[in-house]
Amino acid sequence: MKNLKKLSRSELKSLTGGRRPQTWIADTSCGLTATTTQDWTPQQASEWRERVEKINCPPPTNSGPSTHLA
Repeated sequence: MKNLKKLSRSELKSLTGGRRPQTWIADTSCGLTATTTQDWTPQQASEWRERVEKINCPPPTNSGPSTHLA
């Protein structure tokens, strides 16, 4: 009988049937970096990056001088 290695929780999460998980990295305009290891197509990853940008980097609400603020 073979001695089997007991896998940790993190090792079990990283098992993908012999394939290494693909890592997608999104660098946003406001300096945020997000990563994911979803099994996505490049189009899906691009859509995810746009959602990350929209949620985390909202446009400024006041672009003028702040002299008239209460």
